[in-house]
Amino acid sequence: MGAWGLGLYSGDFASDLKTTVAAVCRLPLDDEALVEAVCQSERSVAADPTNPDHTIFWLVLADQFEKRGIFSPYVRETALAIIDSGNDTAAMRALGMKPADMRKRMVQLAALRARLLAQLPASRDRKIIKEPEPYVFELHGVYAYPTRGGSAINPYMPAKRFDRAAWSPDGFGLMLIVGRGRAFGYLAWYSAVKVAEVAATVPEGDALALDIRWAAPPFYGTCNRAHFRKLELREVGIFRLDPVQVDYFFPHLAHGNAYAVSDISIANGMKIGGRASSSWWRRPDGRMEPIVFPSAPNLVELALEPGISLR
Repeated sequence: MGAWGLGLYSGDFASDLKTTVAAVCRLPLDDEALVEAVCQSERSVAADPTNPDHTIFWLVLADQFEKRGIFSPYVRETALAIIDSGNDTAAMRALGMKPADMRKRMVQLAALRARLLAQLPASRDRKIIKEPEPYVFELHGVYAYPTRGGSAINPYMPAKRFDRAAWSPDGFGLMLIVGRGRAFGYLAWYSAVKVAEVAATVPEGDALALDIRWAAPPFYGTCNRAHFRKLELREVGIFRLDPVQVDYFFPHLAHGNAYAVSDISIANGMKIGGRASSSWWRRPDGRMEPIVFPSAPNLVELALEPGISLR
């Protein structure tokens, strides 16, 4: 590991944490609950002074809170203690930062220290979401969408730049929702698998249950109602699937909190065909290992009991 730059946000960890703080600050939580939510997202870093990113975590959090008008005595005092003790300097030295760059970083930390000391001991009002984001996909639901060349409609394309009449689909994609949840209890995310090949028509009944096989690996993302509409998604059916079978065919399913925090659309993974990305999981000993997926299952093989039950 090495220091990637002298700035507080020079490394990927700091940039990702900034995104997390921005997402958490939208939640209807009091100031200390916000701190706890951010700490939960990076618990091993926040609670372990020996972690190389520990000082960065608290300095970035303090900087973001000050800029956003959020006052937490604990965050401010922790950041001030890191600056005054020289712990950040020691951490940067251990990462290989050069003396000249360390002096420049100390100037930046001095400016942060001055802002923290001048911070008013009360938080400003902030814009928050009122309630948890509603789900647009049902768990174990199958959804169809039109494709052209294997690609779905780009939901980010504004209407004035997208001529739907000239966009002629040549088939349909299908995806099966195998997981869903809410980051911090509010921000919705989904995990899904899709068919390996574009379908000429949307299959139903026995054809859907028996003929369609679902390709690994799963993909993750968010989907709001506007994107659901723009992607022209439609529900084909909701199935009774056995979680044990789902876990067998698609092992090591994870939560999609990072996608919810950064609001990365599930549309990014909906393209049918092309080379599948590899998947890895972190073993209990910390080592990364590729996931070997069983053969692609159909819905019967994933069913909770013989026969497929549509709701």
